[in-house]
Amino acid sequence: MSDLDSRAMTQALYRVISQPAAERNWDTVRDFYHPRATLTRTNAAVKSMPSGLCMTVDEYIDNVERNLSGAIFSEIETGHHCERFGSVAQVRSTYETVYKAGDTEIRARGVNFLILAFLEGRWQIIAIAWDNERAGLTLPDDWTVGA
Repeated sequence: MSDLDSRAMTQALYRVISQPAAERNWDTVRDFYHPRATLTRTNAAVKSMPSGLCMTVDEYIDNVERNLSGAIFSEIETGHHCERFGSVAQVRSTYETVYKAGDTEIRARGVNFLILAFLEGRWQIIAIAWDNERAGLTLPDDWTVGA
């Protein structure tokens, strides 16, 4: 992906995470990440998931597979904004999440911030950090347009 198509990138990330456990094809998105990329969960919508984690891509994959095992999980993009300057870009991607495990269903909204760089002839994710709405923290209305 030499041209920046940030929307295709975020939609692919959401498609993979929304697949059932053991069916997530991480190889379809692994190439999006720089080998030293970091993924940071600041707050979890699902209370059983650990918060405040800064992970490598492999640690993130292990964390997702472990924490979502036995659950139905889906995430869709509800807003998208990309700013680019030369070989760097930042993406704000808002999402809605549905988590179902047994009798528990949790619906949440949040935001992913992605930092991208054009390195080695392609756009790569250098970092992703995300947070979820909670008491006292709500997504701005104008962030949930443009998906």
